[in-house]
Amino acid sequence: MGNNNFDRFINFGNIADQKTRKQLATAIFEQLQKNEKTNIGINNIAIENFPTAINEILDNLTMKELCLENPELAEKITTEILDFINKTKKQINKTENPFTKEKDIYSTFIQTKKENFDQNWELVYPFIDKTYEKNQIDTEFYAKEFQKSFLAKKNNEIFEGVKEHFTDKWSELLYKKQTDWELSIIDEQRKKFCEELYKRIEELKKLQEALSPFTNELGRLWDMSKGSWQKVNFDVLKKYADLLQQDKALKELAEMLGRMQQAEKEFEEELFTDIKFTTAWKIEHSAKSDIIGVHESDDISNALPSEFALLSDTATETIFYKKFAEKKLQTFEYQGRTQEIIEEEFENKRQKTKEDKKGPFIICVDTSGSMHGTPETVAKTLCFAILKIAIRENRKCYLISFSTGIETLDLTDLKNSLDKIIQFLSMSFHGGTDTSPAIQESLRMLETNDYKKADVIMASDFVMSAFEKHIQEKIKKAKEKKTKFHSLVIGTSQNNGVIKDFDSNWLYNLNNKDSVLTLVKNLSDL
Repeated sequence: MGNNNFDRFINFGNIADQKTRKQLATAIFEQLQKNEKTNIGINNIAIENFPTAINEILDNLTMKELCLENPELAEKITTEILDFINKTKKQINKTENPFTKEKDIYSTFIQTKKENFDQNWELVYPFIDKTYEKNQIDTEFYAKEFQKSFLAKKNNEIFEGVKEHFTDKWSELLYKKQTDWELSIIDEQRKKFCEELYKRIEELKKLQEALSPFTNELGRLWDMSKGSWQKVNFDVLKKYADLLQQDKALKELAEMLGRMQQAEKEFEEELFTDIKFTTAWKIEHSAKSDIIGVHESDDISNALPSEFALLSDTATETIFYKKFAEKKLQTFEYQGRTQEIIEEEFENKRQKTKEDKKGPFIICVDTSGSMHGTPETVAKTLCFAILKIAIRENRKCYLISFSTGIETLDLTDLKNSLDKIIQFLSMSFHGGTDTSPAIQESLRMLETNDYKKADVIMASDFVMSAFEKHIQEKIKKAKEKKTKFHSLVIGTSQNNGVIKDFDSNWLYNLNNKDSVLTLVKNLSDL
């Protein structure tokens, strides 16, 4: 767990000690990632009346299912549970304690000595008699026992024994009342916390079902669940998720467009350590293998016979010893060889292929009146499909809606734009058609750092005038920089003079159910 909120709770929490707080944070996080109801780890941690509440909070299988594959989400929910504990404990400390008076009376009485017993007992007796039932504390019984203790021989010991028995019973009842009071506050706050938490969990579940590629983004989406989701119409998301599931052709087109933009290959030089193995003969002079000559030494065992002849005459014997001492005896020289493998390390350079991430999308959607109805639904569904791919593959996405004017939406930051996506999917199409501002905005975005490697996708019925010549020139230059322009032609009333400027044209035939979506290779096929 790497969340700073955990550290804040562990180091500055207001329940238990630091070690216990750390155990609690770890136990909650681990329980969130277990798809089961058992919370033994929580039960074994001494945390002042909170185990039951925590276990009840964690007793939500949907929450655990979402956290099971999402550690980031589990961390964020753990943090919120820890915040709930801290805030509830602070509220308990701030709330006026209804048992303060009784605690003061109790504290005074436990200090009571036999000498001032009568004075304190006059205050305690009526208070206990009024506060508790006889079956809880029998004040008459204890009054008699105190009187007996004064008459006994060892009256001080007996008095202390009776007082201890009485205060233990009283302490137990007072502790239970105090605990029940704290538990009632904890449970009240738990219900409020769970109501909000579980509502957000269910909304996150709906969002996950509608936008499946966000499965790994649940931790990030959770951040916006407290406020932004009130603007989110989950029914709209569900509608287009269902439409996309039914329209396999659009789903396949979106996937195909996502794959079309292959990552550009670049090369970079990298240093690496290489190892070279060679074989070589190693000379071992001490090993007897082959005679390679005669040399001077003191090796008697290999001395020539002529040298030993010096020992046969006393006149030459001293010469032998002199040559031996000076290591000048003529001896045979042997040489042995063994083959060994030599390992040699060296640095080298090589060209390494580096692949860029797949580039972003720029989507232009015709929102003119002629697109109203089925064409509108088709265009929105394609946008929805491409958005899912962009989020899944962490690719930027820029939406341009156009009729007589344009509206733009940068969909890169899902956290702050989900409500705008819903707004786009909910809008009605109306007005005339002017494609020039949209394509010019696309060309402008291609000059920015974020979208310079984007592909441009335009969804329209293409009932419009052809692009002006200067725009066609800009499109041509963009193509030279490897930008691809794709069109989704909805219907059969298009102007071929417009779509000839696109690299690929996909025809969505509204009338022919057997051939819903086809790639148009030749404009004459239209």
